[in-house]
Amino acid sequence: MQLDDCIKGRRSVRLYKEEAVPKEKIVSVLEAGVWAATGMGRQPWRFIIVEDKETIKLISEETKKAVKEAMPAIADRFETDKDIICYNAPVLIFICTEVDENFGHINLRDSVLAAQNMFLKAHEIGLGACYMGWIELLHQTHPEILKKSIIPVGYEIQVPLILGYPKTKPGSGKRNKPNVLKWIK
Repeated sequence: MQLDDCIKGRRSVRLYKEEAVPKEKIVSVLEAGVWAATGMGRQPWRFIIVEDKETIKLISEETKKAVKEAMPAIADRFETDKDIICYNAPVLIFICTEVDENFGHINLRDSVLAAQNMFLKAHEIGLGACYMGWIELLHQTHPEILKKSIIPVGYEIQVPLILGYPKTKPGSGKRNKPNVLKWIK
């Protein structure tokens, strides 16, 4: 796949087949992540891979509760038995870093760069992926839920994302032309 095709063809996938993702493909996605640019070559990212369906379901349910509690104005959108958090994806990945007061902001940026590489690699090898921002709300409002059995002491979540085989092919999408504020020569 050509780079432009990969960049322009990648979409956030929110509908997955029940098919398990082979370990080799997960590792391939992780490998793409570690080749991302990183501040001062620190490579701070660590990965937690969750394939256990019950654990993913628990995180989804607890996240829905947290959103309803924290954002009552949109709570009715989360009143459903459907998994509208992880979308029944077979893999949930947490990009984490060590808690670090000095480099926390850099760790976040490095992790986002790693995630973008991972999204592109997933698309290239026939997988879909999606950033799971609502899980960050769960982590902020009820950190004990994820710290209990998933996130080790001394680490924090930077980017949660899901991975799996798309059930349907997402549309082609559309983007605006670059909006240049200034071009100084």
